[in-house]
Amino acid sequence: MRTLTLAALLVSGHALAQFCPSYTLSSTGNTGSCAVEAVPGTDPTLAQWQVIFDTVSKGPSFWGASGPNVSNLGAGCNRPNPPTSQPARFPCELIKAISMQESGWRQFCPPTTPADQRGRPSQTIISFDCGYGVGQVTSGMRSFDATPSYDRSRVASDALYNLATGMQILTEKWRATNCVGDNQPRIVEHWYSATWAYNGLSTSNNPNNPAFSTTRGVCRPGSCPSGSAPYQERVWGWMEFPPTANHWRGIRPAYPRLSDIGTASRPMALPDPTCAGPASCAATRAMNVSECLGDGGTISPPMDAGVPDAGMVDAGRVDAGGTVDAGALPDAGLADAGVEPSLPFVLQALPTDYPAPKGCGCGAADGTGWLALLGWCLTRAARRRGKNQ
Repeated sequence: MRTLTLAALLVSGHALAQFCPSYTLSSTGNTGSCAVEAVPGTDPTLAQWQVIFDTVSKGPSFWGASGPNVSNLGAGCNRPNPPTSQPARFPCELIKAISMQESGWRQFCPPTTPADQRGRPSQTIISFDCGYGVGQVTSGMRSFDATPSYDRSRVASDALYNLATGMQILTEKWRATNCVGDNQPRIVEHWYSATWAYNGLSTSNNPNNPAFSTTRGVCRPGSCPSGSAPYQERVWGWMEFPPTANHWRGIRPAYPRLSDIGTASRPMALPDPTCAGPASCAATRAMNVSECLGDGGTISPPMDAGVPDAGMVDAGRVDAGGTVDAGALPDAGLADAGVEPSLPFVLQALPTDYPAPKGCGCGAADGTGWLALLGWCLTRAARRRGKNQ
């Protein structure tokens, strides 16, 4: 598969853009033990998505019964602020970029695979490994999983609830990983390690992995081949280069030094990110205050956690709150839906070595098996989370 050129893979870009898996509970192709039936639905419009993201960004104190319960975030790592606790809130730029990487902002679409779902009206996206909806929520959505704390049926049926459930898991990742800078939730770059963990705490997402070029630049959607960058760099690339100006205002996120990260699967405590690119600090960048959690300004380290002023953080030391959990929660995150930035949003297809479907084994016989195969080639960089489940 590695010998195929990108040009060859681009032949059917339009068809791939329409790829929509729905391995629902009742499907004969459901060999991944997906436990919840797909729900018919119409995908939100761009304007409706913006309302959903705005709601989810403000956290459980704002979304209330529209999403699952989410524990407080920790903030402060004595750099300089002491650890305290605060209600969970999320940078809108980050969750929009994660959702673009996961599913291209789709909860529902007309299924194209497996064969017995093809031709049905628009319904829940369900990847072959049971990633559901816009956030590709996987843990708790399979028949062998323990009963989760959230409502599985709403994960399948409600885009807002699905995305909020993703933020519940991202909160666990924030609490399970070491500090980045002073771990202030409104600083976009302080979510670097949690974003890494969201896709899997493994060396496959370590930016020092020798599989990645040491001279690579920012992972710009459209020119960042599959497998050329770890998950968090793909999300960082989306934040800088949104699909359109109507999706979000692009920011220029900073990156941590590779020498600070090391080679382990779990990132160490990191200083404030200041690099202009993922592999070089020859040029630097300021960090970003999320425009939905502050004034949208930038911060040049050292910084405080104070109340934002007109574009920059002042020199005071106002406590932003948050107790950091030093524990190591299981990597029970989501499965990546495998959006390949070099083509319009492509969800993860069934790999060629996946067990044969139950029943008739449809797919290849009618000439459409190549679509799943090609989708897998384009998205093989997507890595399954929940590796220690």
